[in-house]
Amino acid sequence: MKASIIIAHDSTRRDELLHRALRSIQQDQGGSMEHEIFVEIEGSISAARNRAAAQAQGEILVFLDDDLEVRSGFFREILAPFQDGKVGVVGGVNVAFPGAPANQEISAILFSSVVTMARSVSRYTPRGNIKETDESEIIACAMAVRKTAFLEAGGFPLDIIPCEENVLINRIQAAGWKILYNPFAVVFHKRPEFPVGYARAIFHYGKGRGKMLRHGVGAPRMVWQPSRKWIYLAAGVVLHYASYLAGVAYGYLVDEDWEKDET
Repeated sequence: MKASIIIAHDSTRRDELLHRALRSIQQDQGGSMEHEIFVEIEGSISAARNRAAAQAQGEILVFLDDDLEVRSGFFREILAPFQDGKVGVVGGVNVAFPGAPANQEISAILFSSVVTMARSVSRYTPRGNIKETDESEIIACAMAVRKTAFLEAGGFPLDIIPCEENVLINRIQAAGWKILYNPFAVVFHKRPEFPVGYARAIFHYGKGRGKMLRHGVGAPRMVWQPSRKWIYLAAGVVLHYASYLAGVAYGYLVDEDWEKDET
């Protein structure tokens, strides 16, 4: 099964990052370069991906970022599920680089927590086994799409960025294709620096979800959709520590008559 590997290269990034990504791709293919590679530069990331997809000869389109490294076995894992002719999308996992700086490690912890990311935590840390899913567990930097399904869905929408992959996956799923999550297809990817980079990334995701809602695409999901138990627990924790800290402040600031207090 021939695949076309599509990398949208941000020309403002150092070329050495792209070269590192390409080396890891070649190593995972045993140096044979079995699958064709497109590196697109001009225009937005989504426009570049669409342009490359239109030229691609492969039956499967594998979308990767230009600043990652694929882990050994990635292509075997991301492509194998397409033996089922009903599979339209397979999503892998992007994990943090080992030994990342502390400010990236904090972001990695937050991205890997179900409390902050809910189901989307599966994008950032391997969870469970191969399964059918939806757009909430798939991320474009480690995603393969059957070209037929991609073209049927109209490619990445250019009017809903970010979250363009979410819209694409929704359309492919609505057309009857299977969407699969494969926790064994792994790439290493840099995490944003905490706190500014992390806040900017989360704001970016939220903005994309807001655009989806404005266009009537997808569900109005939060990053985290808590049950009633979690709401009560969160309220109780806030009340607990607010009361405790208020008591500490009062005890420190107010000079009471201790003898009177004891009686």
